[in-house]
Amino acid sequence: MSSRSLGLIALLLSSLLPGLAFGQGQLPDVSPLGGGGPPTKSGPAPGAPETHAAPGGTDSTLPQGNEPSLPEEPLEMSEETRKNIGSDGDPESLGTGPEAERSYYGLYYDEQAGEYRYRVLFPLWAERTQPSVGDPSITDRASLFGGVYYNRRSATHADDILFPVAWNLKNPAEKERTTIVGPFVNRRTPAETDDWLAPLYMTGTRKNGDYTLIPPLLTGLSRDEKGGLNIIGPAFCSWKGGQDCDTRTAEDIDLGLIPFYFFGQNRHKLYEVIPPLLHYYGYTERTQTWTNIYGPYYREHEEKRELFHLIPLYWSIWGEGERHTTVAPFFHYGYKGRENLLITPLFLNRNGDGGSHTFLTWGYARHRGRTELDMITPLYWNYRDPSINLDRKLVLPFLYTNTSPREQTTAFIPFWAYQERYGVSSSLWLTPLFNFSTGIRGWSTMLAPVFFFGKDGNSSHSVVAPLFFDFASPKSRTTLGLPLYARITDVDTVTQVTGPIYYRERRYKNGLDWQIHLLPLLSYGETPDGHWWNILFGFTGYSRSGSKSLMRALWIPIPLSE
Repeated sequence: MSSRSLGLIALLLSSLLPGLAFGQGQLPDVSPLGGGGPPTKSGPAPGAPETHAAPGGTDSTLPQGNEPSLPEEPLEMSEETRKNIGSDGDPESLGTGPEAERSYYGLYYDEQAGEYRYRVLFPLWAERTQPSVGDPSITDRASLFGGVYYNRRSATHADDILFPVAWNLKNPAEKERTTIVGPFVNRRTPAETDDWLAPLYMTGTRKNGDYTLIPPLLTGLSRDEKGGLNIIGPAFCSWKGGQDCDTRTAEDIDLGLIPFYFFGQNRHKLYEVIPPLLHYYGYTERTQTWTNIYGPYYREHEEKRELFHLIPLYWSIWGEGERHTTVAPFFHYGYKGRENLLITPLFLNRNGDGGSHTFLTWGYARHRGRTELDMITPLYWNYRDPSINLDRKLVLPFLYTNTSPREQTTAFIPFWAYQERYGVSSSLWLTPLFNFSTGIRGWSTMLAPVFFFGKDGNSSHSVVAPLFFDFASPKSRTTLGLPLYARITDVDTVTQVTGPIYYRERRYKNGLDWQIHLLPLLSYGETPDGHWWNILFGFTGYSRSGSKSLMRALWIPIPLSE
C-alpha cells in the first residue's frame, strides 16, 4: 500500500474516532497520516565492508579458513533490543525517539523531529510535513480538514479529496492525473487515458491500443498491437495481427452474427458457416482442399479427387483414371484402372485388377481369382484354393467336407463326423455325445456325460461321473471314489481319506512324518524324532519329540520333561 493511502487512512481514523484520547505524554506508537517519521540517513556501520553489485559482491568477507563462531551467551539481548520487542517500527525514523519534541495542549498536539513535523487540532485539522521522497528540497505536506477534505502537496503528489464526493490525484513528476466525481472518472498520463461514466460507458486509450465498454448496449471493443476483440450484441470479431477487424490485414480472424453467420481464416485454413442455409465452406491451404455444402448439395475438391453429391440420391467421385457414380436406389457404377464394379437391385458384377471376376445375384454367386467360390441357392457353397489344393463344400444344414494335402474332414451334421490330419491325429464323432481321438501323444474317448478316458504323453485321466475321478501326471495323482474314498499324491506328500479314516504322510530329508486318524476317536502319528497319540482330539494323549515329552488330560497339556 502506498504512503498516500496510509496517510489518508490515518487522518480519517483520527477525525472519525472522537472517543479515542491519550493522556499527557501517552501517545500512539505510530503517528497519524502514515507518512513516516523524519527521513534518516542510513548507511553502513563504521568499519563495515563496502559491497558492490559486481560479481562476488555478496561473497563472504571472512578470511578464507576462518569460520564464524557463536557468542558465549547466544540468547542474551541488549537493552535496546528489549525495548523494540513487540513493535515493527523504528522509533528514531518515526520521530518519536529521544530527539523528538512534543507539545500537547488540550485537543492540540504538535510533534517535531528534524525536518519532520506532525500537528493536529482534533477533530478539525491535522497536518504532516516532511521532505519529499522524490526531491528532498521540496516539502511533502499532507493536511486533513474536518475529516472530509484531504490535501497533499509534494514533489510527486498534488492530491485533493472531498470525501466521498470528489477525488483529484496528481503526480506532477510523472504528469499523471486521476479525477473522480461520483460515477465520472477521468484519468490522464503521458501514454494512457480513461474516461468513465460508470456503469453506462467506459473508454480509454493505451500506448498501442484502446478500449470501449457500453454495458447497456452489450458492447465491448478492445484492441492492441497484437489484436483485439469486438462484441456488439450478437455480433463479434476476434483477431490477431493488425489494429482492426479486417480480413485483409489480420493474420487470424473469427467473426460472426450469432446464430446466423460465422466466418474465420488464418494462414492455414478458412471457414464459413450459415446455419439457416445449412451452409458450410472450408478451405485448407496445406492440402489445397476445399468443401462446400448447401443443404443436400455437397462439393469437395481434394488433391487427387473431386466429389459431388446430392444427398441422399446422387453420389459421384472422380479423379485421374477413376470414376464412381451412385444413383440410389437404382445402381452404382465405378471404375479405377482395370477394376470396375456395377451394382443394381438385381445383381453385382465386379472385375478386379488381377483378372479376378465376381458375379452375385439372387440365389447364385460365382467368384474366380486366386481363390474360387460357387454358391447355388443359399444352401450349397463350394470354396477352392488351387494354390494349396484346398476344397471345401457345405450343403446346409447337413453336409460339410474339407480336403487338402494336410487333412480331410467329413461331417453329416449332427450324426457323424470324421477328421484326420495325415500322420498326426484323427477324431471320430458319433453324435455330439461320443468321440474317439488318437494322436502322436496319446488318445481320448468319451461318452458324454458319464465316461471320459484318455492319455496325453505321461498324463492320463479316467472319469465315470459322478462316482469316480482319476487324474495322473508324472509328479502328482488325484483319485476320487465318491463319497468314501479320496487320495492325493505328489512328489513328497500322500493324503488319503477312506470313510472315517484319514491318513497323511510327508517325506523330509531326515525321515518320514506320518499320521492316521480314526475320526473322531483315535489319532496316532510318528515324526523323525518321536511319536504321539490322542484320544478324542486330546481328551487324553501323549507326545514325544526328542528328549521332550508331553501328556494331555482333559485337553490340558502337561509337560513331563524340562
